[in-house]
Amino acid sequence: MDGRELISSLEEKARKAREIAEEYGEIIGWVSRTSPSIISEEGGIVVFDIDPEIYFGFFEELGSAGSYLAVVDIKSLNIVSLRIISVERRDILAELDLPDLSVSSPGKDLYGLLTRTRVKAKPLLSYDPFNDVVSIANYVIEPQSPVIRPLNEKVIQKILGLPTSGVFIGYPTVGDKPIFDLKAHLFVPLKAYYQHMIVLGTTGSGKTTLLKNMISSLASGYKLSDNKISLVVMDPNRDYVTLPLKPHYEFSEGLDVELEEKMINNIKGRVDKPNGLVLIIPITSMVLERLDVKDTSWAKALMDIADEYFESTYKSIAEKMGWKTSIIDKHVYEEPGDNDGKPLRFVDYKVSIVYEDNSRDIVELFLIPYGFRFNELSVREFISLNPYFTRNAKDSLSRLLNYLNSRGVVIESLQELYDALREARYRIDERRGQKQNKPSITNPRINLIVDLIKELAVHKSTLENMMRQIGSLIDTGLFDLEIPGGRGPDKYLREPPINSILEKHFSLFKGYPIVVDLEYLQENTFTDPEKVISIAAFRILNNIFHWKLERTRMRITSQPVLILIDEAHRFFPSRGGGREEYIEHISSMIDRIARLGRARRLGLIFSTHSPRDVHDIILQLANTKIILRMDKSQVSSLDIPSEYRELVLRAGDRVGVVKSHTLRIGYMSFRTPLPLAGHYDLSALSFP
Repeated sequence: MDGRELISSLEEKARKAREIAEEYGEIIGWVSRTSPSIISEEGGIVVFDIDPEIYFGFFEELGSAGSYLAVVDIKSLNIVSLRIISVERRDILAELDLPDLSVSSPGKDLYGLLTRTRVKAKPLLSYDPFNDVVSIANYVIEPQSPVIRPLNEKVIQKILGLPTSGVFIGYPTVGDKPIFDLKAHLFVPLKAYYQHMIVLGTTGSGKTTLLKNMISSLASGYKLSDNKISLVVMDPNRDYVTLPLKPHYEFSEGLDVELEEKMINNIKGRVDKPNGLVLIIPITSMVLERLDVKDTSWAKALMDIADEYFESTYKSIAEKMGWKTSIIDKHVYEEPGDNDGKPLRFVDYKVSIVYEDNSRDIVELFLIPYGFRFNELSVREFISLNPYFTRNAKDSLSRLLNYLNSRGVVIESLQELYDALREARYRIDERRGQKQNKPSITNPRINLIVDLIKELAVHKSTLENMMRQIGSLIDTGLFDLEIPGGRGPDKYLREPPINSILEKHFSLFKGYPIVVDLEYLQENTFTDPEKVISIAAFRILNNIFHWKLERTRMRITSQPVLILIDEAHRFFPSRGGGREEYIEHISSMIDRIARLGRARRLGLIFSTHSPRDVHDIILQLANTKIILRMDKSQVSSLDIPSEYRELVLRAGDRVGVVKSHTLRIGYMSFRTPLPLAGHYDLSALSFP
């Protein structure tokens, strides 16, 4: 090819480059002819000038280090993303190189500002629009190539290396300002959730809003390759029971109302709140005593529980907000149980809510009371409920219960087991000559257990640990909840089979998010709140995991399951505090679930204030980290670049950084909209 042919070819490519630039964006300048474009082992540099009318029209984008633009390279016709690294503004007198003494007072000649702005930028990714291929921009950009503000949504996603599908979490930003007129959306692919995620941020930084927006995206199925995903939320603060309610916005002083409304409206209709919930409500003896359940059936007892729960939550919120609620329909249902014969019993509520603006929602609530029946638990299941058993206590208790099972001895309740252990301790003390007030024992099963404890030579300290921990389980009020008037298995409230809930999640429960209301449990127990919510949460978590394993062994395909654990530090605390054995037990459990769950589409989402609050294993297992505003002392333990570190320290509400292997450039700052689902401060609503 001679010179004339080469020029002709370049002219044609320059024409095509301009056509591509105008098709996908707005031309704002051209790569400089007087400053070199550079590529080296450290990366590339592109220099271009922007006319003053364009600069002043878009100065927030064009005058900020870290902003994104694009260039259409003349030789390759690829669209290459650029990140601005420096911006130079000079008065016209600086161009003339006059000394300071020759310059008139500022503000006298504003024509001096009508100079071109010089920008240096770093090429990032190259997008071939003809073959829909993204690659690293590892070649030099040609002078005279057109520089653009991208306006095409698909091209923006491609050149920034952003996933084009997944869970919507917000809009990419420079600092706290969304870029490209909200045409860029930030999705986190589902595969990132199966490799686990942690959301970090100080109180008030927007963690709960972000998580609710994630849940809304999952419930809506927008941009998801699989729209049948079961979501389970461990909710220790009753933040998520309001998900099906209408969002309520109060724009605080200093908030850019126009931008906030635009962010909401931009995604509204594609990502919306769920229309209902599956609520697992742990019930204790305190609840049954308060309801004063008389001689009745299990169905009536379930309805009484559901009615009280609805009155104390949804109806209470509606009254405080000035809404009108009416129950359209409510029924108790029983579904066939699992292989163990446990039935799935629940109450289905359909409620009409009329808001203050006269808009109306029909919300459906599936209320599932949850409690334990001691003699329906296997030995392994029972012992795993309480991580505070010592190793010797676990071993001795396992031997004791397994022996009783082999003899066909059925212990009626956890209280009966405790009474037997107390009697055994009394007899050990009596044998040693220590006077005790002898309990009155008439139950032959208890005498059998006492004799067996003697035969097994259980040490007194081990026996005392067994008693303490079984006593603490009794104090939770979760065990052996008797229904007056019940007969046979229906004499007690039975634990609902989690596997049946998951298997029927879409056919029966319409795929609504499953929320475990652990705050309700804390309000209705006499024991340590941290301990009691851990017992319920770990039991449900283990049941989900074992259901997944069993389905895999049977080679039966099951839907993906995501488990959100809010306030994760309450369940998986960092080391120390004299709880080393407990911490090792739960870290081993979560490690097993997380590692095996990856291949089975079982993902964990942890949310907490600080990386130092949770066990190290949580940070190690979470491949994707979302970091909202944090204190400087906490940021140092996170491996994020310095420019993002500064953002995290100064970020406004709902602004953060995503660190994930699913992003081509590794990191991206973002801003999530105001909550797309119901978000209310229930503690504030409790007071006039």
